[in-house]
Amino acid sequence: MGKNPGINVYEASWEKLTRDKAFEGYMPEEVCISLLQNENSICRPMVLPGEYVSRGQVIGEPVCETDACVHSSIAGYVKEIYHYQRAPGVLEPYVKISKVAESCPQWHHFALNLNRDAVLQAIRQIGISPGRLSKVRILVVNGFANEPYITSGYRLIMESPGKIVIGAILGAMAAEAETIYICINEDAFDAVARIKRAVQKYEKNEGNRCPICVLPMKRHYPKGNDQMILREIPEKAKDSAAVVTIAEMAALYDGIYDGEPWTKVGITVSGEIPHPKNLWVPVGTNVEDIINYCGGKPKGTVLIHGGPLGGQAVNGKNTWITRQTTGILVLRLPNIPMTACVHCGMCRDVCPQGLRPDQIERKYLAGGDISDSDKVPACIHCGLCSYVCPAGRRLTEYIGQVKKGRMRKKDMEFGKKKKGDYIELSREQIKMKKMKTLEQKSQSAPHIHRRGTIYDVMRHSIFSLLPLIGAAFYMNPGNRIYLAAMLMVGVLSGWLSEYFWQSIFRKGFSACDGSAVFTGLLLTLLFSIDTPLWKISLAAVTAIILGKQIFGGIGYSPIHPVIVGKIVFGLSSVPLIEPLWPFALFALLWMILTKMVPVVYPAIFLGIVSLVMPEWLMSGCFYLGGAFFVWSYETMSPFRLGKWLMPVGMALFTLLFQKMGAGINSIFFSVACMNLCISDVKRI
Repeated sequence: MGKNPGINVYEASWEKLTRDKAFEGYMPEEVCISLLQNENSICRPMVLPGEYVSRGQVIGEPVCETDACVHSSIAGYVKEIYHYQRAPGVLEPYVKISKVAESCPQWHHFALNLNRDAVLQAIRQIGISPGRLSKVRILVVNGFANEPYITSGYRLIMESPGKIVIGAILGAMAAEAETIYICINEDAFDAVARIKRAVQKYEKNEGNRCPICVLPMKRHYPKGNDQMILREIPEKAKDSAAVVTIAEMAALYDGIYDGEPWTKVGITVSGEIPHPKNLWVPVGTNVEDIINYCGGKPKGTVLIHGGPLGGQAVNGKNTWITRQTTGILVLRLPNIPMTACVHCGMCRDVCPQGLRPDQIERKYLAGGDISDSDKVPACIHCGLCSYVCPAGRRLTEYIGQVKKGRMRKKDMEFGKKKKGDYIELSREQIKMKKMKTLEQKSQSAPHIHRRGTIYDVMRHSIFSLLPLIGAAFYMNPGNRIYLAAMLMVGVLSGWLSEYFWQSIFRKGFSACDGSAVFTGLLLTLLFSIDTPLWKISLAAVTAIILGKQIFGGIGYSPIHPVIVGKIVFGLSSVPLIEPLWPFALFALLWMILTKMVPVVYPAIFLGIVSLVMPEWLMSGCFYLGGAFFVWSYETMSPFRLGKWLMPVGMALFTLLFQKMGAGINSIFFSVACMNLCISDVKRI
């Protein structure tokens, strides 16, 4: 499986909330600063409760030379030092400081001589990890706006481009880099122009000889990830590259030239909040205080610390700003019921690391061993697999559990909440009773979802058939009551057969996802107007039971359920919608325009067949084949090759069966043949 370069997950309306709003200052009455600001280790507290601290004073000393100091972000008295439970078995120390009035602090330069050794020494004291600027050939400054809604990086570029460029020169001096790349998303034209002008102005600053390249990048998520951004660098020596953020480079400038340590961060507060803003806030500011400052959290919304795809749902009272914070969002989480995996393979298609999230999830839920071939450590937690999953599976969360060494118990029974039945922690759970809970309520990322869930597809599929059904009533004035009876029998037979099957065999309940209703409607329309009601009923029951449920439900069918019902009971009847091709074309266009079906696959099928047999452009079944059979969650292949083979194979089989005299049934035979051809590949 190849690596996907990313997908477009952005909407312009999201960023318009804060894109043109300059940074505002905010000063809280109290801060709670984590001593785990570094990736590697926890800093030693250097203050005691009751002690007065000034803004910028070191309150946490790192135990490792590659880590940075932690500073007080306000002047005040240390109220207490205590631990919160950041994750199961992980204690995180915090220093709580209450603010008092302070005169303007007198900063002292961290580096009097601008040479490599002096800058390296200053970096640690400023609050930037020296390990981020180890000796490399390439320094990559990440200014890519990765997460939707978040515009703090864009505002930093617009307001302080010189700080970023000069900070990058200082960073390159410390890392002894030969080239500097500043990466920005190419759709931010004004930010690209602003940073290019800053480069022209400051590129020779401090005797810099490193070429500085501004690299606009196509805005696809998750290109802003450190691993992903290195793929965009045209240099060959990517193994000798360091990736830093524009916030770190601006902080480096402030520390070297102004003597101010890294105690403030620029964040975006956005989403469903009365007053979205970009704010400069001290490290350790309480999230709930920030939300209240921006108008408060509306009822029914959730706080997200970070972006909507990679952020974490948190309790605002017990969450504080860190150096890594870029945004706080207030969102209404999508109500997406989780259903069984349909093996569509979309999670594989979008994974930037080429993983197979559906296979990892299946092994994790079964309590099986995860092999090295699954490449779980390569996951970057971008959340795209869950974002595109039409079944609403929690793929990102499950992979995260595997990466942390947690295994699901094999004897777990779904729905029963017993102690220890969800995960078994690999680390010892001591001192758990003494911990304070950091998050009272949490939900795994991502917190937005792409349109195209099973419920969305079935709802739009049913809606697209309504004009066709209306036209059928109009064209059969003498049989309208009987046509209504046919549709009612088809829908009720399909829905009730699925309901009772799942109730008897306790296979879960998916009768409300709309697939059975859609199957009954479409199958009925593929029969002639004089078909007996008993045949309609048997065809619907056969389609649901033999074509779907007996194999495990939606996504497991070897042949599309509608095709099963049609081939078994309706080959001798001409579909009543065959002459109603304009309305069938509307159904196809509706599915494409609402992005329920990618346009490329039906276009291939329709294009190949119409080139050889243009008369089929006036066939209703022809367009329905492109709308509902070329791309269907019922029988879709999880592999890209299978998805491309489906429309090509359908077209070729349709032409073959037409030459053999199958007539309009050629479409149904071709669907069945291609479903069987890709069914073995589907189960790999």
